[in-house]
Amino acid sequence: MIFSSVSAEKNSCEKIYQKCFNNIPKDIIIYYKHMDTYGAVNTDNINFRDIPLITSKNSLTIKKIKKNEKIHIKKVFFLKPNTNISLKLANTNNFEIVNNYKFSKWYLVSYDGVEGFIFSDFVSLDKKQKKQYLRYRHINSVDWTVNKVDQQKNIELLLTPKKNNSFELRGFSWHHLYGYDEINYIFKKDISSQNKFTNEGIKLFFFDKNEIYLESEAEIFTGIYKKY
Repeated sequence: MIFSSVSAEKNSCEKIYQKCFNNIPKDIIIYYKHMDTYGAVNTDNINFRDIPLITSKNSLTIKKIKKNEKIHIKKVFFLKPNTNISLKLANTNNFEIVNNYKFSKWYLVSYDGVEGFIFSDFVSLDKKQKKQYLRYRHINSVDWTVNKVDQQKNIELLLTPKKNNSFELRGFSWHHLYGYDEINYIFKKDISSQNKFTNEGIKLFFFDKNEIYLESEAEIFTGIYKKY
């Protein structure tokens, strides 16, 4: 791992590379998923990076984080390991060759009011938390942690109870051809009050707590989901 001895301002991926997602060049992403959990740094003085590219001069250390510091983990990304990848630079015909070697799994975290990336080996997840949401995965999703062959399509829903007996539906999709999409709706009824919910542009049907069907104007989200 390359360590920097100074702190730095965050680089913007969009100003450096042609295609980016969550401040990561798209061409190096294999798979990602939302987490919304907490953890702690398990090694002293680890690098808190703006872009998770260990061999690139465009990846800066925002700051060092000490052991046992608490972090909010928002997403996990699996990046292409042990591979030379050509990344097209923004506003030019030039490319940068990067290789992340074994450093393929990264957490997007919030620490001290700043978002950045920490390599997964340096993070211990807090397993004592009680989930405050229901998570569903589209039956046509490809889970890279299980299937490393098929091209990636991942579609997930989070159902989160809110005040006044309402709930929020958030949908996230990542497609190897079409990139990232997201939907967000509030339903003003308790999630357990009925098995059918409608809102402008969307319909949600509960077969039971473990399986649901969604119709959405954003077609990639339409289909059957199973709880996990």
